[in-house]
Amino acid sequence: MAGLDFAKEGQLLETLLGSCVGIVLWDRARKHGALAHIMLSDSAGRSGSVGKYADTAIPAMIQQLRSWGSLPSDLVSKIAGGATMFGSRTANDVGEKNIQAVRAHLKRFGVRIVAEHIGGTQGRVIRFNPADGSVQVTIARNVVAVL
Repeated sequence: MAGLDFAKEGQLLETLLGSCVGIVLWDRARKHGALAHIMLSDSAGRSGSVGKYADTAIPAMIQQLRSWGSLPSDLVSKIAGGATMFGSRTANDVGEKNIQAVRAHLKRFGVRIVAEHIGGTQGRVIRFNPADGSVQVTIARNVVAVL
C-alpha cells in the first residue's frame, strides 16, 4: 500500500488511507504533482520503500518534481488521512504521529499545506487530479469532500 506516484495533466492518482497519511504535492503552473501514501513517520532502523515513511517520501517527491522543473517554492501540499482506526487517540497514535511528521517535513522544505482532511475514525480514499490540483476525499459511507 505505501508508496509514491507521480502524474502529469491528464492522469489521476488514487490511494486508500486509514491511519496512513496521503500527501499531495502540486505545481499549479506546470500541472504536475505527486502522491505519497505514508504508513509511518520515521524510517530509522526500518527497511522498505521510500514512500512508506514521511522522512524519506517527501524529499523523494521533491527531487522527482525538481527533475520536471519544479522548485519547492512552486509546490503546494494537500494532506489527508491519519485516522484513529482502532480505539482512542493516545500519545502513541500512529495516525497522529504521521500527521505531525508530515507537517514537520513539509515545513522543513518550505512547502505550504493549503488544505487538509485529517483525523477522525474512518478510512478515506483520495483521488488527485494534477490538471486542477483537486483532491477528492471519499470517507466511509461515501461522504465526499473536495479540497
